[in-house]
Amino acid sequence: MNEPANAPTIDISPLTGDDPQAKLRVAKEIDTACRGSGFFYAAGHGINVHRLQDVVERFHGTMTDEEKFRLAINAYNKANPHVRNGYYMAVPGRKAVESFCYLNPSFTPDHPQIKAGTPMHEVNWWPDETAHPGFRAYCEQYFQEMLDLSLVLLRGFALALGKPERYFDAHVTAADTLSAVSLIRYPRLEHYPPVKTGPDGRALSFEDHQDVSLITVLFQTPVPNLQVETAEGWLDVPVSADDFLINCGTFMAHLTNGWYPAPNHRVTFINAARLSLPFFVHTGNESILEPFHPDGSPSTDGPSAEGNRAVRYGDYLQNGLQALIDKNGQT
Repeated sequence: MNEPANAPTIDISPLTGDDPQAKLRVAKEIDTACRGSGFFYAAGHGINVHRLQDVVERFHGTMTDEEKFRLAINAYNKANPHVRNGYYMAVPGRKAVESFCYLNPSFTPDHPQIKAGTPMHEVNWWPDETAHPGFRAYCEQYFQEMLDLSLVLLRGFALALGKPERYFDAHVTAADTLSAVSLIRYPRLEHYPPVKTGPDGRALSFEDHQDVSLITVLFQTPVPNLQVETAEGWLDVPVSADDFLINCGTFMAHLTNGWYPAPNHRVTFINAARLSLPFFVHTGNESILEPFHPDGSPSTDGPSAEGNRAVRYGDYLQNGLQALIDKNGQT
């Protein structure tokens, strides 16, 4: 049996302080993790994860089938034009996982991108307040907390990559970030629908993939289920009951010309009730970041000497999400 993957726990609290050397020490740890298994845990984040679990468990435990369908995205409810915000339904006999995804609360009817009908931008639809009192308010607050945490993390990433500390700040803002929260629930069932099987025979809840994001910040129930592909094969990612699991997405890989790759990972099948609550960190739709070589020279085993080309983030996200659906199916 293989040893678990190395996913170190990094205390990120110095990134909010005033000690430049302490910040650089954290940045070095982030660099080592991103060039290793691609995963690390962020401790010292300051978010009440126990309240988070309570709110999400209560939400999923009180949603009716009628509510789920009313909020279901277009893939499940053709009367709903939304393709991102909404409920992602379980399908009896086919799929048991279900989730609720919501977007930037700044996307109001008078937001310029909403007015323009720009893809990937939607005004959030919420469950009825009388049936779920306080849920919307909590979720909007949590989005801001996660955005703040993500900016702290990205300052560590920027330092690790040899960039100014606030390199990402202007590209990930409350006014226009395309970031999203997914509140995913895996149930425990007496009769589970058929599950997928990996090439190595492992039963899977979700097949191998790379995240379509800049970075992903994940909190989940401490039930072992994630595996990362390494040179030694598929290795289990350790669990934590208190900290957020961080990994780079494909846009970070694109931006750094593969210096920080997006780890290929998969969700193994565990018949246990659990939550998976990722915050997918995205820039704004119009953001264009110029790819670079963090070591100052083109990689000999990466893309061409010219490196990757700059792309508008909205185009990257739309194409990436569709490619993920094409590969692994609608979640």
